Amino acid sequence: MHKNKKLRQEICPHAEKCYRRNPHHFKEYDHPHLNDFLQQGDDFKLPSDFSQSRQVVVEQLNVLKSLRGNINNGKSNTANINDVSKQGSSTSVPNTTEGTKKSKKTTTFVAGNYLGHQKYTMAAKMENNKPYNLFFTTIPESYDTLDQKNSVTFADLLCPSLGELKCSLQLNFIIDISWLIEQYQVHNVNTKPLTIIYGDDFPGMSNYINKFLPNVKYHMMKMKDPFGIHHSKIGVYVYTDNSIRVVVSTANLYYEDWNHYNQGLWVSPICPQLPEGTPEHEGGGPTGFKTSLLTYLQTYNLPILKDFLEYISKADFSSVNVFFVASTPGKHYPKNSGCHLYRTLDLLSRHCKLDFDPNSWQVNIQASSIGTLGKAPGDWLRSVLLRSLACRQKYSPTTNPTVDINIIYPTVENVMKSYFGPQGGGCLPYSKKVHEKQLWLQSYLRKWSADSLSRTRAMPHIKTYCRISPCKSKLAWFLLTSANISKAAWGGGIQRDGGIYVRSYEAGVMFFPSFFNQEHFEIGKDTFPFMYDTTLKNYGSDDYPWCN
Repeated sequence: MHKNKKLRQEICPHAEKCYRRNPHHFKEYDHPHLNDFLQQGDDFKLPSDFSQSRQVVVEQLNVLKSLRGNINNGKSNTANINDVSKQGSSTSVPNTTEGTKKSKKTTTFVAGNYLGHQKYTMAAKMENNKPYNLFFTTIPESYDTLDQKNSVTFADLLCPSLGELKCSLQLNFIIDISWLIEQYQVHNVNTKPLTIIYGDDFPGMSNYINKFLPNVKYHMMKMKDPFGIHHSKIGVYVYTDNSIRVVVSTANLYYEDWNHYNQGLWVSPICPQLPEGTPEHEGGGPTGFKTSLLTYLQTYNLPILKDFLEYISKADFSSVNVFFVASTPGKHYPKNSGCHLYRTLDLLSRHCKLDFDPNSWQVNIQASSIGTLGKAPGDWLRSVLLRSLACRQKYSPTTNPTVDINIIYPTVENVMKSYFGPQGGGCLPYSKKVHEKQLWLQSYLRKWSADSLSRTRAMPHIKTYCRISPCKSKLAWFLLTSANISKAAWGGGIQRDGGIYVRSYEAGVMFFPSFFNQEHFEIGKDTFPFMYDTTLKNYGSDDYPWCN
């Protein structure tokens, strides 16, 4: 932002309860209490009964200082909270505009959505991206992504070309309700009934909805397990003819997730209403997607989902050819669809065809965070997670698979050279304390690189799992999911009775070539959408994963 440009003077509705620390929020809303703290300088006094901790306020002030050109009445700037020394590196922060491609085209932003390159309606994009319907987010700083045929904004999902919206459901972790309503407003559907279920309690959010948004129903999922979160990211869109469309995504619902970070989303084809009198158990589709989705949503046991359960049960999912994969909190057993580990194990044992030298096909994991995995690879990574992911048709899984595994995760250098410098690492919440207890993981880590799609300098919040050929041009299967590399998301160790305990809600979709009349998915131009570069680079001796 230009140093002489004033912030918009609309007051943040959350007032002193606001904990937001993303620049876009502070560009949109003024915070008088923070202005007062800025005037006091670095030694500002925080009231004893203040709603937020001093650390949160310091981080917020750092954002304001950055937006205002570091002008603070001559006071010195406090140290940046993302000091690189905390990451174990002395890499300097580059100019975030350096290397950005210039465009002669005029850029226009409305409600955080880039409109200058909107050559096609969303319906046309759906047609152009058949049969996979797999999309990535646009990155305004990378002009090339704006022209990629499968790049979309959130507002694209509300494009009237997809149908006349009747109502919608959003299940997510973090929802910035004011930003979300702005997206609906782009296509003038901001007053349509909207139901949101979320996992992170944005301060003052319920009061804001009650006061200003009578069309919005909401429910926060309070987790019984302190280490579990409501992490699924699903959208259900119902149209006036009662047809529906389902979106499974990796993105939270706020500005940065849809503009700064690489995300993935699968958009279902239209699922029309079944003919009147048709039994609701019909129309499940070749993958049973409908039944799996209904089973997942029923675990919430929430009255506000009743209408959506009815819409889904009466819809025809015959055109859906991907599998729904989910995790729900609790203990799960084999053949149970509520656990990522057992669900993928079951699907791979039935549909993954590898008839020649299967061990030469590596497992690639790419995620935005890593949990506590143990003191050695055999504690969980290889004995539990890889046991599931290395499975194939007509194959009994072993607790110690010999398949090679690669984990693609950004280094400190990746983040520091990103478009936003250290702020670009905001979507990568891997704990440095955790990593120091599992340094063996470094030998499995590979650098983040997506040069082929001009996405290397945008950090990945997308999570993907796949089995890739030795020539790096074919996939045996592909999973897009909200689940990071953690026991909470996938399930912990297998217990004596075969049970696995899951802590979080997660959701994804799994692709198998046979359901697209193919032997393998081909990676490359105009074939299966694949984001990162398949020629992987190991971490060097001086490399360190980005940690927060």
